[in-house]
Amino acid sequence: MPRIAERRRATKETTIEVRINLDAPWLASDAPPGSGAAWTGAVMTATKLRASVEHTSRVATGIEALDRVLVALSRAAGIEMIVHCEGDRHIDDHHTAEDVAITLGQCLHESLGDKAGLARMGCAEGSHGGARVRGVLDLSNRPHFESDLALDEEFVGGVGEDGATEASPGDALCGGVLSCEMLFHVFDSLTLEMRSTCHLEVVEDAGAPGHTLDLALAAASAYGAALSRAIRVDLRRRGAVASSKGTLSK
Repeated sequence: MPRIAERRRATKETTIEVRINLDAPWLASDAPPGSGAAWTGAVMTATKLRASVEHTSRVATGIEALDRVLVALSRAAGIEMIVHCEGDRHIDDHHTAEDVAITLGQCLHESLGDKAGLARMGCAEGSHGGARVRGVLDLSNRPHFESDLALDEEFVGGVGEDGATEASPGDALCGGVLSCEMLFHVFDSLTLEMRSTCHLEVVEDAGAPGHTLDLALAAASAYGAALSRAIRVDLRRRGAVASSKGTLSK
């Protein structure tokens, strides 16, 4: 069966479109289908509308750091992941980051089906800059997330010793940067909604000002690479669930 899932939702805070295809290759963007495919009557983000007539990144949330995290994750996983969102970033990053992670996790869970025949578990490392992170993932249906990421800066990308930020979260940019609090929330919500168990462990961390961006991208790469191993079809299982009980928790 095709391992595909799509969700569209619109609330007062966000308008989101997510599509997952576990068996389609990763691409940075897709060729525009043409204006004839633009209007279907379904909920559509402005990003999706633009994508019908021009090359648009598969991941476009309006928060640069969040985009980079999701691109790193999907690239390492090697899957088609389309995430378009317009949110109330004039307030802050909270609703955009949270709703994207929840919707993405729900799509991943749906696309995995009953997980029969899958390897189920994966372990991998990811690195970026001076950071290296190990990710261990289990598609267990018993949701839990744990990490020791040193998210000790207010915003991903950090605050230097002189108090300056790489991307100042001033009034005009209040929702254009990703807080470290919300970065943790993204990994946590994604894991719980995917009904999986994940542990992200820091192997190396240079700890220099701005190191949280390196940690974020290394963690996303580790998460994606572990996911790619977990979703692999293991022919030795002959379609059976990877559990001694013969089934996973509901």
